[in-house]
Amino acid sequence: MSDATRAEPLWVLLGNRHGDNRQLQAIADALGRPYRTVQLYFGRGARLTTARWFAHRLTWRAEPELSPPWPRAVLAAGRKSVPAALWIRRASGGRTRLIHVNRPWAPLAWFDLVVTTPQYALPERDNVLANLLPFVPAVAPAPLPASLAECAAALPRPWTAVLVGGNSRPFVLDEATATRLAAAVNAELRAVGGSAWVLDSPRTPPAAMAALERGLERPAQIVRWDRDKNAYAALLGLADRFVVTADSASMLTEALLTGRPVTPFALPAKADWRWRLGARWRAAAEGAPDSLTRRSFDRLVGLGLISSVRDLGQLHRALADAGLFVGEGRAQALAEAERARTVARIAATIDRP
Repeated sequence: MSDATRAEPLWVLLGNRHGDNRQLQAIADALGRPYRTVQLYFGRGARLTTARWFAHRLTWRAEPELSPPWPRAVLAAGRKSVPAALWIRRASGGRTRLIHVNRPWAPLAWFDLVVTTPQYALPERDNVLANLLPFVPAVAPAPLPASLAECAAALPRPWTAVLVGGNSRPFVLDEATATRLAAAVNAELRAVGGSAWVLDSPRTPPAAMAALERGLERPAQIVRWDRDKNAYAALLGLADRFVVTADSASMLTEALLTGRPVTPFALPAKADWRWRLGARWRAAAEGAPDSLTRRSFDRLVGLGLISSVRDLGQLHRALADAGLFVGEGRAQALAEAERARTVARIAATIDRP
C-alpha cells in the first residue's frame, strides 16, 4: 500500500499561541474525524520576514518527529507555522492540502482554504472563508471557587464581569488606560446597578491592574487568574453582563457566546511606523472600495508581499453592525451557523479528489 493511500486524514500544527491552538483543536474536534496534533517549536529565525517563504526546517522543529504517511490535510495558524506546512506538502509530493486559520502572511494561492475574521482584512478569494466570529469552543460551566463563595453572597446583583486582557502588539494596557477602564466600569454600574467582578489574565500588567483597582468606586471583587482557579469559567456562566478589553478576539467571543450583553473597551495602539503605514493604507483602501488603491492593496495582500495589520476595531464594528453586543442569543445563533459552514468547507477541502 502506498503512502498516499495510507495517509492520515488531518494533522493539526500547534504553535506558541494559546488562542490559536484552542481554535485549531476546536475545529479539528468539530470535524468528527481522526486527527493528529503536532507541536511546533520555533527558533529565532522564525521571526524573520523572509522565513515564511521557504519550505525548509531551519526555523522550526516538530514533536513528534514528522514522517510518512503524510496527511491528506494540514490545519495551522500563524505565520511561523507556514514553513512547516509547506515542508509537509512538499514531502507528500504536493498531495497534502493546506488549511490556514486567521491569516497566513504568505500568498493566499498557496493555501487550499483560509478561514479568517474581519480584523485581518483579507481580500475576497474563492479559497478564503470569512466569518464574523473566531471558531472557539464554548467554555464549560464551572462552580465558583469556594474561596469566593462568601464574596459572592455579599455582592448585589446584577453582576458585571470585567474581563481584563493586556498588552497585545500594538495595543497596550497602561496605568492611564486602566484608570479610564475603571471609570467606564463605574459608569456601567451606575447605569445598571449591582456590582462587578474584575478578572485579570496572564497578560495583565500588575501596575495597570493596581490602577484599575484604585479607580473602582462601586462594589467590586478582584479575581486573580493565578489564585482563583476556575473563576473565569464560573463567571462566564454566572455574570449578567460583561465589559471586555478589546485586545483578544477569543476572550470577546467567549463573552458573546454567553448570550448576554457585552461592552467592548478599546485599548490604545502604540504602533511602530510599519503598523501606522499599513493602517493608513488599509483605511484608504476601505474608504474607496472600487479604487486603484483598494485593488492594489488587495492584490499585494493576496500575493503575500504585505500583510494587513490586525485591526480589532474592524472586528468590533462588524460585530456591532450585526447587533451581537446586545445579547439576546444573536451571537450564539451566528456562531452555530458559521461553525457549520466552516466544518463543511474544511471537510470538502480534505475530501476533494
